[in-house]
Amino acid sequence: MDSQGEPFAVRPYTRADRAALEAMYAGFEPKRAAQGLPPGDDAAIRRWLERILATGTHLIAIVGGRLSGHVMLMPMEGATVELANFVHQSVRDRGIGTALNRIAIDAARACGAQRVWLSVEPSNRAAIKSYERAGFRRLPGSLWAPEMEMAIELGAA
Repeated sequence: MDSQGEPFAVRPYTRADRAALEAMYAGFEPKRAAQGLPPGDDAAIRRWLERILATGTHLIAIVGGRLSGHVMLMPMEGATVELANFVHQSVRDRGIGTALNRIAIDAARACGAQRVWLSVEPSNRAAIKSYERAGFRRLPGSLWAPEMEMAIELGAA
């Protein structure tokens, strides 16, 4: 249940979800606000999804029968994965992003990751609070940078 008492589900992305995922990003606002993502037009969204869905772990959130969230864990060096989380504006501020973050951390741990890393714009206070609620900590030296780095250490698998 989200903070408004509405049920939602989180599950792994499948190829059958592609059209709904494209539709979510087509209606996503603000475009290009999170470090230039999501892309601004339909063709760029399709190219971006083609590239990112080819690797990593992808989970989606279904709210009211609609695909309304996408979190990805992308492999990095060693046993680190990068987390990126996108929640459609129609369901923001309801705890769904934080739930996605927590589920993604569990998925990273299950895949053998030892660390989950992310970067976020310091002005994105709602996202930072969500990441902190899920257990992420700000990394030293990034507070005044254009992008704040955060991580959660999972330890040995």
